[in-house]
Amino acid sequence: MTNKIGIILGSGLNEFSDELTSTEVISEDTTTFHRVKVLRGKINNKEIVLFSGRRHFYEGYSIDKILENINSAKELGVNFLIITNAAGGIKSGFKVSDLMLITSHLNFMTTSIPAKNNSVIYDKKIINKIKEFASKERINLKSGSYCSTSGPMYETKSEIRFLSKIGIDAVGMSTIPEILYSNMIGIKSIAISCITNLLSENSNTITNHDEVIEAGNNAYGNFSKLLKKIISESSELV
Repeated sequence: MTNKIGIILGSGLNEFSDELTSTEVISEDTTTFHRVKVLRGKINNKEIVLFSGRRHFYEGYSIDKILENINSAKELGVNFLIITNAAGGIKSGFKVSDLMLITSHLNFMTTSIPAKNNSVIYDKKIINKIKEFASKERINLKSGSYCSTSGPMYETKSEIRFLSKIGIDAVGMSTIPEILYSNMIGIKSIAISCITNLLSENSNTITNHDEVIEAGNNAYGNFSKLLKKIISESSELV
């Protein structure tokens, strides 16, 4: 079976869409805060469907709209999906612009998300292969547990203290609905966070969206290198 790879780009990571060749715009929605554009093209001679931007619960969208990218990926024949996001780093030792492969999650979103067989979401063989790819490219890829919240507010000191105590490594406002649903409809997927800010209960700094975008830009070199390696070796993952 020919691999067709889907990629969802998180905040600050949209530059990767410029890596596509033979690019075709399938659809575009400029009415959202995070502009949503669906593109088709090729990278390393592999067929790619790329989703630049996504909709969030805090923007007032229903679960159907949140999962629209996944349904489009299915309709367009995607059988392997790379989901990316911007996230706040909680784990000690994380740095801004680090990349973290998600290996487990905690879902704090209150909306019901279509899902089944949650125990097989994070495939150990695929995770180990991704870590191997990163090592070969000399990328210091972190791994850990991601917590999703509905947003739109960044976390309070009490929330950060709680998440740290229960073993959460990074937190954001997306991704888990996508990874649960893609698993349910038969699309293998992985998820990678770009650590765009550091969260500490003792910090007095205030995170803003511009800093998130800047951190994504700073991470772009390693991010692009890792995604291209995954795309090139995707036959080992599907």
